[in-house]
Amino acid sequence: MGKLYKIFVLFVLLSISSVDNTYSQAAEVSNGYNPLSLRQVHESYLMWKRTLWRRVDLKEKQNKPFFAMNRELSKIIISAVERGVLIPYRSDSVNDVNVMSRDDFLINIQQENLDAGDDFEDGGFEDDPFAAAIEDDPFAADEEEVETGPIFIPNREFSIFEIKEDLYFDRIHSRIYFDIQSISMYLPSDSFYNLTGVEKPVASFRFIDLYNLFKSMPKEAIWFNDSNIAQHKNLGDAFLLRLFKGIIVKIANADDVRVSELYAKSRKDGIMASFKVEQDLMEWEANLWEY
Repeated sequence: MGKLYKIFVLFVLLSISSVDNTYSQAAEVSNGYNPLSLRQVHESYLMWKRTLWRRVDLKEKQNKPFFAMNRELSKIIISAVERGVLIPYRSDSVNDVNVMSRDDFLINIQQENLDAGDDFEDGGFEDDPFAAAIEDDPFAADEEEVETGPIFIPNREFSIFEIKEDLYFDRIHSRIYFDIQSISMYLPSDSFYNLTGVEKPVASFRFIDLYNLFKSMPKEAIWFNDSNIAQHKNLGDAFLLRLFKGIIVKIANADDVRVSELYAKSRKDGIMASFKVEQDLMEWEANLWEY
């Protein structure tokens, strides 16, 4: 009887310790701070918050400093993933479940092959009357099949980026902040290397990882200031200073649809709706200080 009692007491103690460990781990993970945020603000300080997605075209004039020749944002990101110093993700929900392997990332930046089975893939028609004569030519030299490796898409082709950010009001400091959470890279729909005709998502990245990467590359990761080459900026600082231009394409909503689907039916109306959302946010901020 005493032996059974000791076993029971030991079991209870082990159960309590495991529960304590579980709660301590949960408290460590969810301690009120966003692990993706570069500016750590406790959730109890947030009076108002919205999540926005912005589409940034680096070929636009205002965004070209992010896309300087041989210093392209896409080149720095691709090189970092190839070296294994940057982790790619499958979606902008950049958590451990959505981690993308390095091999999958390399596949996404390769040119897609044409579909097999094309009638012209052998250089002619199926019923070519001269095909048999060519095949039986005794003087024809044996052709060696040359195996070609994958064709990687040039870095400058990846010019579309989508920024996911939180817009919140800090009631302690009475300020509105834009807090970038992740940045996704796309292959444009009009790219010569895009056979689908629609924008192709490549990978997403945590902004906090990108910021640390940019800071570790002060000579390579620069925002090119062509007006004063003595005043280049680091790409990390350029994002924090919001030196980019992008239109809002999505606001967090219950149906998880984009602005163009929420407010408009045509592409033109969708763009106008994006500008209206931007204006509404500015008016909300102005009214916040007024009232």
